[in-house]
Amino acid sequence: MPETVTKKQLRLITYMSPGIQVELYETIRDYLEQVTGLETSLRYESRFDGPPLDRINPFTENEVDIGFMTSSAFTSQLKNGNQHMELCKAAAYHLHKKNTARPIYFGDVIIRKDDETKYKEFYDLRGHKWAYNKDSSLSGNLIVLEHLKKMGFNSSFFGNILLSGSHLNSIKMVLDHAVDAASIDSNVLASFFNQHPDQQKKLVVLTSLGPCPSYPVVFNTSLPDDLKETITAALLEMGTTPDWAQRLHPFKVGGFLPTDMSLYDMQTVITESIKGLSIATAYY
Repeated sequence: MPETVTKKQLRLITYMSPGIQVELYETIRDYLEQVTGLETSLRYESRFDGPPLDRINPFTENEVDIGFMTSSAFTSQLKNGNQHMELCKAAAYHLHKKNTARPIYFGDVIIRKDDETKYKEFYDLRGHKWAYNKDSSLSGNLIVLEHLKKMGFNSSFFGNILLSGSHLNSIKMVLDHAVDAASIDSNVLASFFNQHPDQQKKLVVLTSLGPCPSYPVVFNTSLPDDLKETITAALLEMGTTPDWAQRLHPFKVGGFLPTDMSLYDMQTVITESIKGLSIATAYY
């Protein structure tokens, strides 16, 4: 039998900002407070993309109930034996020209608008300057290595590779002519354009790599079962409620779709396919 809800508050944490606008998670916070009737708070951790393995974990310490993080961070915790984190079976449907109502996103390869005649396809980037955000990034690095392998190349395909530290830094490096191109999380790029519409005319998406599995919504396993069920059902309904759908739309989120751990098999396939490959870098 499900446990009885006895909680009086719901504690959320996001690791996805500032890349993804924190206002998206504030919207989800407000929605969950409305549907659960629980006082709901939101913590914002900008330094990491999920709980680091070498630091105190807020799920293990029962400091948070729900977290938003990258799939790489979540699967890394599970592989490390964390017993306090489990997948919520609702994942965001991100609006993208290549997405047909699936819980996925892409790595958008960006170039400057004034280089549009120089680079017609990914192959044209051979020998040119490239930026990436971090080694473990699915959309910024791993799918790039996979794409290079399919083309019959490795990271020596690029003339020079710089480690930027974040997707936002990679965007800035392209705009500043420090590099010629980078693969950017499509949702981070959409968020950047949402906040800086004047910059959109300066960049072009050359191609989109992927797909990548949508960021997991992660429950603390200590959360009462019936509350987890209520929250999952509420998220699945969020995009069908006109008022809340309208509030999600500026963040290029069409709603939430049913999911399970099999969604992250695509990440496993990508990771396995590039074993032995790495990116050769200089620091920016």
